Amino acid sequence: MNFTNRTISLLLALGIIIGMFTVASLFDIVISVFYQRFYSTAAFVVTFGVGGVFASIFSYSKAVGYAAVKNEFTRWCVIISIWITAALFVYPLSVLEGGEYQAAFISYGITLALTTLLFIKGKIDFWK
Repeated sequence: MNFTNRTISLLLALGIIIGMFTVASLFDIVISVFYQRFYSTAAFVVTFGVGGVFASIFSYSKAVGYAAVKNEFTRWCVIISIWITAALFVYPLSVLEGGEYQAAFISYGITLALTTLLFIKGKIDFWK
C-alpha cells in the first residue's frame, strides 16, 4: 500500500473524529435549548462521551475499510492515529478557552481512546 493511500485513510479517520465532535457539540446545544431542566454537567459529559464512542467506531471502520490493503499494519496505523488524536483532545485542546469545556474534551478523548481497545485483538472487525 502506497503512502498516499495510507495518508488519505488516516485523514479520513481524523475527519470523521472531528465531524463527530461537531455533531456532539450541536446535539449538546439542542439538548440545552429544548430540555433545559434535563441539561446538567453530567448530561454535558455523557453527550461527549457517547460521541467519542461513535467517533472511534466510525473512524476505525471507515479508515480500515477505505484502505487498499487491509492488514495488521493498516489496522495498527489507524488505532495509533486514533490514540494520538484522543491524546490531543485530553490535554492540549482541553485547556483552551480557560478550561471551560475541559470536561467535554476529556470525556471525548478518553472514550475515543478506550473504545479502540475493542479493536486491538482484532476480534471486532468491520472490514472482513
